[in-house]
Amino acid sequence: MLDLFGQVVVTYEDLDAWVSALAPGFAANEHRRAHYIERWNVADKVARAKLAGTFDSTIENARARRAFLARRFGVIPMP
Repeated sequence: MLDLFGQVVVTYEDLDAWVSALAPGFAANEHRRAHYIERWNVADKVARAKLAGTFDSTIENARARRAFLARRFGVIPMP
């Protein structure tokens, strides 16, 4: 979705979903999450994924992979 200026709309919920799925170790702590979002240019990655139409599938694939690895190694995944 584009805003009035033709830019991709990236919400905090999008950033949070991205970090929770792709870097869950940073998601639990607000300061670590903010550092990760800033240093790894998560907003740009989310915008590019939305433009390419891969945002939702990237999140789903990351969660599915994490669930598969948790089942395989018998680890209880973090919420």
